[in-house]
Amino acid sequence: MSSNLVPPDNRFREYFKGWRERNTVNTVPYTSSIPQLPRDTHPLGNFNSKKVTVVGMGQVGLGCVTAILNQDICGTLVMIDIAPAAKKLEGEAKDFQQGGGFHQTTTILASSDYDVSENSDLVIITAGVPQKPGESRLSLVERNAKIMGAIMPQVLKYSPRATIMIVSNPCDIMTALACKMAGPNFPQGKIFGAGTTLDSSRFQCLIAQSMDIDPRNVHGYIIGEHGDSSVPVWSSVRIGALPLLAPGQAVDETLKAIHKAVVDSAYDVINLKGYTNWAIGMSVAYLAKAVLNDNRTISPVSTCVRGLYGITEDVFLAVPCSIGSQGVQRVAILPLTPEEESTLQKSAKGIWEVQKPIWEQLDAQNV
Repeated sequence: MSSNLVPPDNRFREYFKGWRERNTVNTVPYTSSIPQLPRDTHPLGNFNSKKVTVVGMGQVGLGCVTAILNQDICGTLVMIDIAPAAKKLEGEAKDFQQGGGFHQTTTILASSDYDVSENSDLVIITAGVPQKPGESRLSLVERNAKIMGAIMPQVLKYSPRATIMIVSNPCDIMTALACKMAGPNFPQGKIFGAGTTLDSSRFQCLIAQSMDIDPRNVHGYIIGEHGDSSVPVWSSVRIGALPLLAPGQAVDETLKAIHKAVVDSAYDVINLKGYTNWAIGMSVAYLAKAVLNDNRTISPVSTCVRGLYGITEDVFLAVPCSIGSQGVQRVAILPLTPEEESTLQKSAKGIWEVQKPIWEQLDAQNV
């Protein structure tokens, strides 16, 4: 028997279990031929000294490493990049090590071989061809699918129990492909994409700046594609506890302009400095903390949405999910207006048209 004097108060657990079952669903396997398995519903935990591996040390990967170190959320941080970049990788790792006096004791490892990543608790994949000015995320799919195909076997070989977060673009399709490459025996939900967590932050910040309030008091989501066809769920936006729109109130041109500004924001930064890295790094660290501490944070991340919102294809899109040590624990069913649901379905069809050829190619290879 534990000597703990303050165990969790579980008296009301059964009451809220019913609410959860009515308003959320289990994670969805990446294809309909795989049975849907029950997810572990163990109580919240708190875990220290975890090991995190970041694959890909481009600008986004370095942004992730910086944010993770500054938030003191793991005991070991592994940096992996391709062999031709080994010299630069060594320099980056040494630079981070020399700042060790300004954050908690974190062991920093770096290599072009994956053996240093063995037994990671969380693997974050950022590797891929970067998005160029004027280029959409979807245009990267074929090139980055090949890169993902080289990475996943190594990750699964050395860290078969790790939770895996996909950041590489196009994020939703890369997440779907990573799941398919991992195969039917890898737990559903344990691979997820960063999704529209950053998009939603941009959304909240724009509204907050316009109202002179703390962004953390703006509650609302961008869902769907992490890209041009994303969907702002205006019907559920709250300022504190107050709904932004009255029931039935139409979305006006100002609100549409806010969403366009969200979509254009990454392109704006890329045009100005050539890449994005700091904000995506902070959003990844936020999700990493949720995984490593088993926080059950609700955030819009990429997961399979087949069977939800009238979507029939094996598509991964960002929807609000509970994030914990096993990745996506539950998928929240966010009420949508008919227009929002129709726009999400259109986004899904667009994603599927790009994903389908590679999906069928993997099927032909029995992946």
